Amino acid sequence: NLSGPWVDGPTELIQHAVDHLDAGEDFDRRIAMVSIDNAVELAIKTYLGLPERARGSKGPSRKELAECSESFPSLLDLLQKYAYDRIIGFSLDDIEWYHRIRNQLYHSGNGITVELSKVETYLELAIILFKNLFGNNPSIRKSGVLNSKIGQFLQLWNIFDDELRKKLPPKDHQMAYYWRRDYLSTINPEAGKLWESLAMFRNELVHGLSEIDSEKIGTKLAELKRLSEIVENATK
Repeated sequence: NLSGPWVDGPTELIQHAVDHLDAGEDFDRRIAMVSIDNAVELAIKTYLGLPERARGSKGPSRKELAECSESFPSLLDLLQKYAYDRIIGFSLDDIEWYHRIRNQLYHSGNGITVELSKVETYLELAIILFKNLFGNNPSIRKSGVLNSKIGQFLQLWNIFDDELRKKLPPKDHQMAYYWRRDYLSTINPEAGKLWESLAMFRNELVHGLSEIDSEKIGTKLAELKRLSEIVENATK
């Protein structure tokens, strides 16, 4: 648990995004997207800049952090280098993809809008990142957006995947998809098929590859709960 005054900045930026999302206008979604991205960048810089005795692991030198802080992709590379074990429940590609959307908004002014689903998804990824880095969820006032079906799915997916990961030995990152699927298939063929379908849906959701309606998310929520029940009953 790395709670301390250093988490105040990222927490305030996430709260700012939540407040704007509740307002519901195009302008508010743009502001929320920028604020979430700022929170992600600040959280990473804050974590990597903590003293080694506070973080409990080796980190970059001040010079290395300063050099990488000028470039968002370089900052993500630095996080991968020094905090690989905390990149759980999301990928750095996910974060970089949303950062690019934020840049489009930032540089295009009022002529571009962003879908609510994308902002909600980036918000959930930011909260997951915050928890992974600092050990706790950010202390923010709850709102309707945090109870959306998108939020529910990503939260449940992350909890399920985290528990699943604990049941398996560490593996090469590139093989993670296959050993999850194969492990679940040995438990129950239905579990393997459900996981494969849900993993594909999760990627569609995070990367905005298709239009996701409320009914489809509701169906996938039910499937995820079914998968969780199968695994829980099989591993008691």
